[in-house]
Amino acid sequence: MNLSSATFVKIPAKTAAEVFANVACAHVELTSEALALLKDGMSPEDFLAALMEKKLYVDGFEFLAFALPVREAIWWGLLCMQHSAGDNLSPTDRGAASAAVNWLLQPTEENRVAAGPAAEAAGIASPAGSIAAAVFNTGGNVAPPGLPIFKAPEKFAPAKAIARAVTIASVKVEPVHIISTQKSYLTLGLEVAAGQHI
Repeated sequence: MNLSSATFVKIPAKTAAEVFANVACAHVELTSEALALLKDGMSPEDFLAALMEKKLYVDGFEFLAFALPVREAIWWGLLCMQHSAGDNLSPTDRGAASAAVNWLLQPTEENRVAAGPAAEAAGIASPAGSIAAAVFNTGGNVAPPGLPIFKAPEKFAPAKAIARAVTIASVKVEPVHIISTQKSYLTLGLEVAAGQHI
């Protein structure tokens, strides 16, 4: 993908700084090396290109998960999980992935709520579990079932879960292939940001 000519139609922010302003900065965790690349007025495209050039792919995962709208971020996470695991998913991971796909196809409250137990069963150490957790945290009540309280999800929770899912998926390869896999997963996310694969 040629970043110099890419237009990230799926990223609503006009500048990289705006991505940080839309969520509490403390929740976008970038390395000092990545933050040093951020310049005033820099577009998300230019910031991501700078991260790619410096091979700061995990920083790119974190930034892009916050920059993308939640549905596109979840789709990106699912694409990376599919590449990583193929058909080799455990039953609990398959259930979590199915719950996320069901919500993508029909983003109803019923499908969002169903992603909660699926995420818990798979666990957040699994890409599928983290993706289902992202779905569950997209809105509504996230208090445990049966309690007469309402607890809204943290606004940053879906993005953090997707960044975690993509990062975990990227290291489920032979160590010699981790860097190239991380590059390909960030490239895939940039393609989603450009309106491809949707």
